[in-house]
Amino acid sequence: MDIRLLIPELFEKLSLIATAGLLGVLVPPLRNRLLGVGQPRDVGVAMIFGVLLSLWGSTMGFEWLGHHLNLRAIGIIIAGILSGPRAGALAGLLGGGFYVMRVVPEAFPSAVVASILDGWLAGRMSVRREQMFVGWRVLGAAAVVQLAGLIVTGVGMAATGLNAIAALPSLVTQLAGVAVGVALFVNVALVVISRQEQAVALVEAKAAANAMSLAALRSRLEPHFLFNALNTVRATIRHDPEQARSLVSDLADLYRYLLHHPFDASVMNEVEHACAYLAIERARLGDERLVVETQIDDGVRDVRIPALLLQPIVENAVKHGITPKHGLGKITIRAADLGGRLRIEVEDEAEGSRVGTSTKGLGLALQTLRKRLDQHYDGRAHLQLSSRERGTLVTVELPKEADSMGEQP
Repeated sequence: MDIRLLIPELFEKLSLIATAGLLGVLVPPLRNRLLGVGQPRDVGVAMIFGVLLSLWGSTMGFEWLGHHLNLRAIGIIIAGILSGPRAGALAGLLGGGFYVMRVVPEAFPSAVVASILDGWLAGRMSVRREQMFVGWRVLGAAAVVQLAGLIVTGVGMAATGLNAIAALPSLVTQLAGVAVGVALFVNVALVVISRQEQAVALVEAKAAANAMSLAALRSRLEPHFLFNALNTVRATIRHDPEQARSLVSDLADLYRYLLHHPFDASVMNEVEHACAYLAIERARLGDERLVVETQIDDGVRDVRIPALLLQPIVENAVKHGITPKHGLGKITIRAADLGGRLRIEVEDEAEGSRVGTSTKGLGLALQTLRKRLDQHYDGRAHLQLSSRERGTLVTVELPKEADSMGEQP
């Protein structure tokens, strides 16, 4: 074969081996062995995979300078690396046996002995010198393994009267091709695994950040709100026991909701939770100070949204929109269907002048909520604060992800 055609031929075959590495990580047992873990059955799967690669490499070979240049040793060495010396030797026996029975019968017995040596030595080195098969050091390790096998091949050629010296360029090319193929397979597979693990780690980090945000919101709600709620119930018991019982029921509903919906909830659950919260605040402020109104489209009642999405908004509406003013206040909660998106609005309006309550907490609460929405929806959700003549309007727009996904608390 013309050497100008040899390099593209080898490049094509090595590209196929690299592709096999990509496919290999899709098989869980092979993935486990590449990571150095797994069960005994994973070792068997890795050995079988190596044997199949060896058969493939045998059939892809071609004659050059009196030697059948082939890449069967790639699969055998990979079997040894992933499965150990015994499985590597067995893979060598099977791969070498196929080679002499179906491809080059006259290569018996040297090809079988060389293949067994390749598999055993690769497995031995991977157990005793594991660091040699990390990164691109595997290139040198595979070359050392293949050198031992090719020495046996050269001796076999000399014993049968073939000119091993004339075939030396072909043998050296085979050594280089096998070493590069093994290195490509191992490193391509490990790069793919690394990328997958990074993607999983990113998803887990986002989930952890969401969980931490939710935990922080709960820890803020529990001591602050519970203290005020219990004081309100205690004060109400004296003059209106019936209302006190209703407040206790609302309080129980609030904390039952927290326990039953750790991550997401339906729009209606969120609205009911917000109304239970506002009922206790109305009792604390006085019925003449706060009116609550809801306007929820039927089509969005069961859409899932992050749990406690409304909590910081209605809390700040009371704290910064209703409490600082002397007159009657009103909080309106709306949820509208925009087709593929959902719009939620919380508007507060109150009569009278403001009496000096800072709005710093409002900005911080909404900033925290924005970050939580960005993490949950990857930037596809939007939160906006608008000033009105007698109050503020908070608007949240987010994708409609799913309909009813669970039981209501």
